[in-house]
Amino acid sequence: MFKKIREDWEMLNRPIYTGERLRENLHALTVVSIFTAMLGLVLMIVDLVTGDKAMFATAFLTFLGGVGCGYFAGVQKNRERAALIPTLFCIFAFTFYTINGLGEGSAMLWSLMAPIGLCYFVSVRNGIFVSLYYTVFFFVIFYTPLREHMRPYYTDAFLTRFPILYASMTAFVVISMTQYHRGILLENEYAEKLSEEVARQTEVAETRAKKIEQMSFQTIQTLASAIDAKDPYTKGHSTRVSQYSVLIAKALNWDAERVNDLRYAAMLHDIGKIGVPDSILNNPKRLTDMEYNIIKSHTVMGGDILKDRIMIKSAEDVARSHHERYDGRGYPRGLKGEEISEEARIAAIADAFDAMSSNRVYRNACDYDHIRDELINGKGRQFDPHFTDVFIGLWDRGMLDDILQQSTTDDDGSIEASGLLREVMDTILSQNVEETDILTGLMNRGAGEAAIAHRMREQGGAFAFLDLDNLKVVNDINGHDAGDRALHLMGEILRAHVADGLCCRMGGDEFLLFMPGVSAEEAENRIQAIIDAFEREKAGVDGVAAATLSVGVVMCNPSEPYAQVYHEADKALYHVKQNGKNGYSFYSHNSDPAAIDQVDLEKLINGISDSGGYEGAMDVEYRQFSRLYEYVNHLSQRFCHPFMLVMITLRANAGEQPGPDELDSAMYYMEQSIRQTIRNVDVLTRYNQQCFLVILIGADSEGVKIAMDRIFRGYYKMIGSSAFSPSYSEYHGDDSAPAHSPAPPAG
Repeated sequence: MFKKIREDWEMLNRPIYTGERLRENLHALTVVSIFTAMLGLVLMIVDLVTGDKAMFATAFLTFLGGVGCGYFAGVQKNRERAALIPTLFCIFAFTFYTINGLGEGSAMLWSLMAPIGLCYFVSVRNGIFVSLYYTVFFFVIFYTPLREHMRPYYTDAFLTRFPILYASMTAFVVISMTQYHRGILLENEYAEKLSEEVARQTEVAETRAKKIEQMSFQTIQTLASAIDAKDPYTKGHSTRVSQYSVLIAKALNWDAERVNDLRYAAMLHDIGKIGVPDSILNNPKRLTDMEYNIIKSHTVMGGDILKDRIMIKSAEDVARSHHERYDGRGYPRGLKGEEISEEARIAAIADAFDAMSSNRVYRNACDYDHIRDELINGKGRQFDPHFTDVFIGLWDRGMLDDILQQSTTDDDGSIEASGLLREVMDTILSQNVEETDILTGLMNRGAGEAAIAHRMREQGGAFAFLDLDNLKVVNDINGHDAGDRALHLMGEILRAHVADGLCCRMGGDEFLLFMPGVSAEEAENRIQAIIDAFEREKAGVDGVAAATLSVGVVMCNPSEPYAQVYHEADKALYHVKQNGKNGYSFYSHNSDPAAIDQVDLEKLINGISDSGGYEGAMDVEYRQFSRLYEYVNHLSQRFCHPFMLVMITLRANAGEQPGPDELDSAMYYMEQSIRQTIRNVDVLTRYNQQCFLVILIGADSEGVKIAMDRIFRGYYKMIGSSAFSPSYSEYHGDDSAPAHSPAPPAG
């Protein structure tokens, strides 16, 4: 217990008033001091009128204490001296009040203010010290022979009860204010860590800025893409802001050089986000005030990064000022009206419009009428009125249509970036890449292939390509949880059997394994042990019985390039697949092609049946779907056999802002309804996070309508109420454009 008290007392010695909190506390002390001085002045006048000299003296001390504390807090900004005055005043003044029974005994009641007042405004330690002093003081003068001296001023009941009341209040204040002090310390530590992280990120950004000086105009778009990549929901944002800004500038008849300068300045308007920690930038929860201030700091960081560094004249200003408001209520400098540059005022309109008109994973873009209202209502407040009218005029004439309709997926490959900038971009994008696959505990593809390729250059060994057979069957029959269990089991087995090797998950159901320094015989024994372990241990895992393991192995030496070894292992794996899966094969450089083609047909057919045997519509990945579509389309054209391509889309209801979990749930129930409705010959794929594609063989528009009605009713029956409503578009190979149809009513 004493150790805990000592630790708490040492903790209370740590200051909590630093930075902005110190400024606020000095301001509060100044205000309280002014109030105290005024109170002392009023009491002096009252006591002077009543002729109470003792009370006049203490009132005068109150006045002097308020003036002194206010001077040190408000003028000198010396908190230690400012805090000393009220502490000493409380000790001497209230002791004098009590002993002399001033104010007919009422003056001592001012001592009730000491614990909480000193703890909050001065320091918890000072408050505790004064509170304990008065607790002991009251017990001494009220519970000892000194009590007789106090009887003329106080009743017996008061003399008995007041020390107990004061002690109870002291205990309450000490406990609560100690917790308050501890909470502030934790908050300060968190703020300090955030500040350190911001400083670290800013240092990284400034380092990158030295390289940005050398970049050409062609490479700016590559850097803009890297900036947008820090936030997965803003891909292409910088490019679109640049395009909107250029349209406004051209409508204002700016000269070509100034328009071009704005084009690239707008592309870099969010460059300061490089210095914002991803944990804050991509935080889905409500931001704290501190985190929001860090988000806002990207304007200052962006301006500092670009200051005097590149040939674009307005880049620094646009990065620093694109969140200023026309009415002066923006940030970071609170500029107003024409104090904000024209370039920054234009970028502000473009930035806000793209933010409102872009889709998010959990909601659609804002309605165009809503966007128009926001722009009009923001004239003269958030936006420059004239520039806003110009922008709305461009919108009304259809000048924004091409930008609004373009895909948000940028083809970075079309941009020819310098090697220097590519290094900057790769470093930025790799800052927060996780190297471990969460599901299996192995390295992910990027980290794993890099590690294996590096080790292969140092030492030869056995390279294995492993494939978890029939994982799709496991997922389709027993659900994706069963597939995840199979992958997790595979990760555990690989880690247990190749402690001296390197292994990684390639993605999906594929794995790589490199066993350095082993002979072919050792490699064969290890691979067989892995296959046997999987067969043995999968029996204890629910729902994964259909899964098997196929392995292609190649012996390699350091002189062989990684790509060649990978390709040869893939060939060996293919040979296993040809012969019915569930085994291994070593690649031989001297293999007889004819021997490889000698496949056990019966075993192959059994393997195909095992991996493809399930009921319901054909559910394939998108790449397979696109090939099947082309195949079906050719059959339709050649044999006049009709089919319909249908896109089913889930959109958020008006006024709803559902989250990602609600979208995942809605997509799951829609997939189940589709599976239960369409036929075995039809083909289904999930196109993106909100859409499915379905090929309905032998169907016409009326048949599609009937099928969609059943699917949508099944969806509503399974999900009940939903924040998402389905709709569909149908397309026939001979049609020139798709037809759109709404969802049927939920009933």
